[in-house]
Amino acid sequence: MKKLTDEQIQALLDDGNPITNVGLSAPDRQQLESYQSLFSKLNAEPAEGLPFHFARKVTAQLQIKLKRQSDIRFNLLALLGVFVGFISVYGLLSLMDLKAASAFLQAVLRFKWVWIIGVFTLIGVLVFEQQVVEEREHRFNE
Repeated sequence: MKKLTDEQIQALLDDGNPITNVGLSAPDRQQLESYQSLFSKLNAEPAEGLPFHFARKVTAQLQIKLKRQSDIRFNLLALLGVFVGFISVYGLLSLMDLKAASAFLQAVLRFKWVWIIGVFTLIGVLVFEQQVVEEREHRFNE
C-alpha cells in the first residue's frame, strides 16, 4: 500500500474522518494520530496568558526609549547653546568694540581647558541626572 503524504494526512484531518479508517496501514494510522494530536495541541489556547501588567511594562519601556531620545536631543541642544552663546557674545563685542572682542577671544583661548571641563561637567551632570530619574521611574513601574 502507498504511504500517505503530509497533504493527504492534512486532508483526512480536515475532513474529520475517524482515525480508524479501514484503508490505512498501521504506520499511516499512527502518523495520522500524531498529526491529530499535534493539531489539537496547536489549536488549544495556552494555559497561561500574558502577565497582568504586561501592557503597562511595554508602554513604560517605550516611554523610556522616547524619553532617552528626547534627553539626547536636549543634551545636544545644551552643548550647541553653549557654543552659540560664545559665538554671539563674540559677535556682539566685535560690533561694539573690536578690542573687547579680541580680549574676549584671548580670554576664552587662554582658559580653554576650564571652558572645556565646564562644558563636559554640564553635559555629565545632565546625563547623570537623566539616568537617576530614569532609574527611579523604572523602579516605580515595576
